[in-house]
Amino acid sequence: MGFCTFSDQFHMFDVTPVENLFIQEFMLKAPGEFVKVYLYGLSQCYHTQGSENSMERFAHALGMELETVENAYRYWERQGVVSIGETETGQLKIEYVNIKDILYNNRMKPQKTLYKYKDFNQSLQMIFESRLLTPQEYLKIYEWVETLHLPEEVVLMMVRFYITSKGPKISINYLDKVARAWADDGINTLSKAEEYIEKHEAIYSTAHAVLKYLGIHRSPSRPELELARKWIYEWGFTREALFAACKETAKVQHPTLNYLDQVLSRHHQAGAKDTRAIEQAVEDRARQVAGIKETVKRLHMRRSSYTPREEELYTRWTEEMGFGREIILSACDACVRVHPAPGFDDLGIMLAKWRAAGIDTAQKAMVLLDKERQQDDELALVLNRAGEQRSLHPVDRKAYALWTEKWELPFEMILQAAEYAVTAKEKIPFIHKILDNWRKDGIKSLPEAKQDHERHQSRYAAMEETAAGRKMGFGDFSQREYTDEELEQLIDNR
Repeated sequence: MGFCTFSDQFHMFDVTPVENLFIQEFMLKAPGEFVKVYLYGLSQCYHTQGSENSMERFAHALGMELETVENAYRYWERQGVVSIGETETGQLKIEYVNIKDILYNNRMKPQKTLYKYKDFNQSLQMIFESRLLTPQEYLKIYEWVETLHLPEEVVLMMVRFYITSKGPKISINYLDKVARAWADDGINTLSKAEEYIEKHEAIYSTAHAVLKYLGIHRSPSRPELELARKWIYEWGFTREALFAACKETAKVQHPTLNYLDQVLSRHHQAGAKDTRAIEQAVEDRARQVAGIKETVKRLHMRRSSYTPREEELYTRWTEEMGFGREIILSACDACVRVHPAPGFDDLGIMLAKWRAAGIDTAQKAMVLLDKERQQDDELALVLNRAGEQRSLHPVDRKAYALWTEKWELPFEMILQAAEYAVTAKEKIPFIHKILDNWRKDGIKSLPEAKQDHERHQSRYAAMEETAAGRKMGFGDFSQREYTDEELEQLIDNR
């Protein structure tokens, strides 16, 4: 030891020189963890008194596994920038060498490492055929064996497979990413490698075939290969089933595998996996779409498209409530009859009422609609007899249902009451008041109603109100104008 030394008391404030040659020639291509090991070891070389005295303590200081540190130094040894030996106690000893010396004096000798893998190298070169591998490329491949712990036969199988599929010009950097992925996935035996390659070939050929079926003539991308892997091995679709599902993409101008993935997701959730099930699902889907569009048209919605919520409602009516297409269309007719601008929500309310009333077939719906049309015709005659020409309102129908179904008054009595309401401002409320009085008096026939009217006429004929001697009749009931809400409340209170 020389008589002049640096003081280690302030080594935290000292510097560790790093050669630019190391940065440019070695660091840029090295794994980040390996660079940390090299630099920390380099700083230990300059401050030996405060350095770690074992590989275990060295790894602990870096927060790394011991194996990672050892792999890092083996990597740097292959690069020629360190040499590994053993101390007298059997511990690893790392010696850093001068990088300028090994580069400029040609002392970098990978031949020793290359000779170690003589047979392996020959097998690699046979796979690459006319492409000659460089010493640096060989060193990169040796990392897969020594650092990633992939057996030589697994590396050879991996390289052969990717060169066959991508050609001999494939980059070693690409293969390095593959090798690391294989190591992470535990593909470290021939049987696992064969299984992976078999799956990958099936995925690639399937993705390529589906793209071609869709009119896309190119190789599949990595995300598209991932989709194909999911379809085959997670969802269990056969190639024929995928082709069957492709038919649903015909309505899209530029179909993609992402769009097909949405289609297949729907089939997967429905449990349709084989060709026959998917073809049936496609037919069912086409019928459903046609049914939704026909419903939109039948409701006079003035558009041909439909919203996801409308599709959800239609599915609920058909699958959960069990309504067929014909009964839904009949309900559309009923909605159009009572609503000025009906929508799917109005249709849903109508179907719920029908279900509660036991209207669950198209035949029953037709009978109901015929009955309602007849009631509309009768109600139109009632308004006409009262001297009013207008379209029917929902409250008109509600009042007429009360008169005929709950009060069970005959049609001719209602017509007679309408005749008495000719001079009234509000026809329906006035007719309702007359019919309510008859009901309270127990009058249930037309002759009785006419007799009651004559009695009123006779009674009021004898009464003189004013100097003009005006007679009071049915038209002299107190009158007011009603809103639809007020009229509906009046009817509900009966």
